[in-house]
Amino acid sequence: MCGIFGLFLPTASSHLNADLARMLSVLKHRGPDGDEIYVSEDRRYQAGFRRLAIIDLETGDQPIIEQNGARVLMGNGEIYNYQELRKDECAYAYQSSGDMEVILPLATRYGDEFVSKLNGMFGLALYEKNRHRLLLVRDRLGIKPLYWAKLPNGGILFASEIKALFASGLLTPAIDETAVSPYLAHGYVPAPQTLFKGVQKLLPGHQLTVDAKGEISIKRYWRADAATDLPSSEGEIAAYLESLLDDSVRLQLRSDVPVGALLSGGLDSGLMVALAAKKSSRPLNTYTVSFEGAAVDEGPLAAAIAQRYETDHTNLLLPAGDISRLLPLLAWHIEEPLNDAALLPNFLIEKELGQHVKVALNGTGGDELFAGYGRYFQLPVEKRFLSLPSGIRAAARFGTGLFSPMTRWQLSRAEKFSQNRGQYIHEHSTHFPKPMRDMIGNESAYTDSVQSGFFQEFKGDAQAGGLYADLSTYLPDDLLTLLDRTSMAVSVEGRVPFLDHRFVEACLAVPQQIRTPNNQQKGLERKIAAKYLPDEVLNAPKQGFASPVPAWIKAGLGPLAKRLLTNKRALERGWWTADGIDRLLAKPDRHGFRVYSLLMLELAVATFIGSPMNKSNPPTASLNDLAETA
Repeated sequence: MCGIFGLFLPTASSHLNADLARMLSVLKHRGPDGDEIYVSEDRRYQAGFRRLAIIDLETGDQPIIEQNGARVLMGNGEIYNYQELRKDECAYAYQSSGDMEVILPLATRYGDEFVSKLNGMFGLALYEKNRHRLLLVRDRLGIKPLYWAKLPNGGILFASEIKALFASGLLTPAIDETAVSPYLAHGYVPAPQTLFKGVQKLLPGHQLTVDAKGEISIKRYWRADAATDLPSSEGEIAAYLESLLDDSVRLQLRSDVPVGALLSGGLDSGLMVALAAKKSSRPLNTYTVSFEGAAVDEGPLAAAIAQRYETDHTNLLLPAGDISRLLPLLAWHIEEPLNDAALLPNFLIEKELGQHVKVALNGTGGDELFAGYGRYFQLPVEKRFLSLPSGIRAAARFGTGLFSPMTRWQLSRAEKFSQNRGQYIHEHSTHFPKPMRDMIGNESAYTDSVQSGFFQEFKGDAQAGGLYADLSTYLPDDLLTLLDRTSMAVSVEGRVPFLDHRFVEACLAVPQQIRTPNNQQKGLERKIAAKYLPDEVLNAPKQGFASPVPAWIKAGLGPLAKRLLTNKRALERGWWTADGIDRLLAKPDRHGFRVYSLLMLELAVATFIGSPMNKSNPPTASLNDLAETA
């Protein structure tokens, strides 16, 4: 796990020099164990690498420069099946014993198709000197990030984080106004767009090439199609999925430093720990986090799992954190705004884990593969509404709309469950549908949901299509971005065994009646986990991380948010009005998370556009400080 960055200049482009030292500095948190810079003789390829040493501690430095100097490779992440691949490519003259170098002989043999041989999480940059060609690759599920920007002279900047692009001195931060409406709609800016003008995400499962002439080609090399070799019976399917997940855990335990596991007490992390503990030659390090004053404490459930598998278990009791001090810091790390208020507790968890381990397994992805969210099922009230004659439904929508536009909009969602499951999922997770935009005074055009488009391209049953839509959007752009930034902020590598691509493809092929029998969330996963986990874990309701945002607002965040969201510069952008903010703040229990969404957008602008903060270093200013200068 590391940070990479670089500048590629086509042969006809004017010469530019990136501030490589500053780019290295801004990514220090991603790789405190070492750094290196590579500059080609003609300076048309300039690159840098920050290392978090996990595998091959002695000889695993990067960039990897082939002995004849023909190719230069950098990789952020891990290639979990590197041992098997190195055996297949045993004739190559390796310089290291690590996981990344095997890409070079694979690229010789298979060309750009080498990526199909990799099992892992990665953002890759492969430079070919003789052809003067750059290849960028992002892993299938988007576990690792990769950003890029085309410069006016045709050059290409790329990096693991957006702030490194700005640190180059070649790209001036500016807001892309067309990204604001998609952010309000989704709670993240859907890929490939970012909040910043000219900066793009390389989509999951895609590779970008740029040749000597500067011609750019972007190719999709993988998508989460349902597997075609799934067994037919429920028992065989459960056994097959268990074997795939078991093998994923085996691969992801590979490390030359101690590996830990975040054990929440839930089904996903519990099953993961059970499988990992069987394979560990020593007691597995497991960690559970409880927050002072939290309404939910998963500690007892986690302790029951830890006791069963005799793990070296630690229960960490953490304070809720200084929100005023931490939110600006997290805005710097996350770069683009996220409406996911689990950002703060996850950061505190990773920070504490970083005192104990460098690598931590977690259960991200289980909900998207086994239908663990309520939005994958139609609400009972919607079923009752749809059972009414069409004329009565139309009259009800009209009548409610006269006094509650929000209620009318909610009623209109019901039919989309059968029409477009992706759109249904989106409308049951958005914070700012049109009635809420009207309330805050936002007049931007309402954008179509990205989930809708992905649902329509999926070939399979509707429930699996909904899962595919979230796997393609919400998972990489929210959950995996949050995981990468909060873990790498404190130099911890987060691994996600549920997102082995083989397991994902198999899960999407499972028929709905087997995945969720009688509409039971995660019914199949419970069947798989039954022999591994205590009954109290199997039968526990889903809890998840629920940050107490309304309580934060009542306890002092509200006045700070108002000052920041209603300052002159914020209101001049026209994204909301002062009256709209007042209306949200008047009902924190109902609108608290909407206030948080807007606050994170404002902090992204303040951090990278309109603030005297040094963009190369984490900010030290608190919300109080920012409010004073607003």
